[in-house]
Amino acid sequence: MKYKLLIIFICLYLVVTGCQNQTAINGIDAKLRRVVSAQTIEVIINNKSYQLRLSGLDTPSRKQQPWGDDGKKFLVDFLTANNTIPLKSAMIILETDVKVKDKFNRISGYGWFNNELINEKILAEGFGVVNLTYTDGKYDQKLLQAQSYARIMEKGIWNPKQPLRNIAKSN
Repeated sequence: MKYKLLIIFICLYLVVTGCQNQTAINGIDAKLRRVVSAQTIEVIINNKSYQLRLSGLDTPSRKQQPWGDDGKKFLVDFLTANNTIPLKSAMIILETDVKVKDKFNRISGYGWFNNELINEKILAEGFGVVNLTYTDGKYDQKLLQAQSYARIMEKGIWNPKQPLRNIAKSN
């Protein structure tokens, strides 16, 4: 029964994502400087450094082992195309307002790398949970679908053999 549900979900996921319009990404070109955590990256925009908190998700803190470190490692691997490009050479497109900062002096928004939404990729691989509190709604459905996919596929924190017991909010 679980196998049938999985096949149905995958088919629905492919139909829904395949029918979405592929639009040009309008955003700000940024150069990656470093990965701070699975939900925060440091970027350079016009020779100025910013920390970007990826919108729409919460990830385990570094204290929540192994998931905090595994999430960060996944993001480094993803943004370096599995170490085929240097971390500081990665170019990202950001959808953000650099004038608005949170209490930690970070900007927040969405990041694109190689035409993939970074926020969605983290959720689809099971390294975070959806938190739509501060999103603009633009990608909410994509984020929810990615989390559902990870849960059904038992990826990352959704793996029943090594589940994340509780996610501490790490702003």
